[in-house]
Amino acid sequence: MAKHRVNKKPPSRRRYEEQHPTISVRLDKETRERLKEHLKGTGCSVADLIKDTLGREESMVEKRVGMLAARQVSSPVEHRLKCLEGLVHELISVVAIYHEWPLTCPQCENEELYWAMGTEIESTLAHPQVYTWKCAKCGFFIDTSKRIDPESIGWVNPRTGEFSSKPVTPAKRGRGKIDNKR
Repeated sequence: MAKHRVNKKPPSRRRYEEQHPTISVRLDKETRERLKEHLKGTGCSVADLIKDTLGREESMVEKRVGMLAARQVSSPVEHRLKCLEGLVHELISVVAIYHEWPLTCPQCENEELYWAMGTEIESTLAHPQVYTWKCAKCGFFIDTSKRIDPESIGWVNPRTGEFSSKPVTPAKRGRGKIDNKR
């Protein structure tokens, strides 16, 4: 008859060992001595050393991923798209200021775009404020190549050039000149 071995460990000890399994590593003598000296000098355990090293490794991986993502964003296609956005902004600015054509929002039907001013995020100028056009209904605005901060956009009165609390319809213009009589 075979003897049945009784496990004398309490349930709490069994749970602890399941949650904290043991691992073993073989090292050559020189590396083992270096490890012992390091642990003695720092006053930490092998488990603390491994946890710290893994934590540093994770932060380094996050940094690498961030750097690779930054490289992907600044691709030639992104640069060309930014240039096109800047060109569209300039063309619309000229058309809207010097002609009678009202600008309409591409997202809302028949909603007019109003004159506004915002701060460029990527600008290197001392005063990075630029004029743009914004829809009062949906919030769409014509962006520049240096990215306008949506939170910084404020309405501008086209007659005075000063900020206003609500959008103001531009004055009627004629023959390519701005009508300043209003």
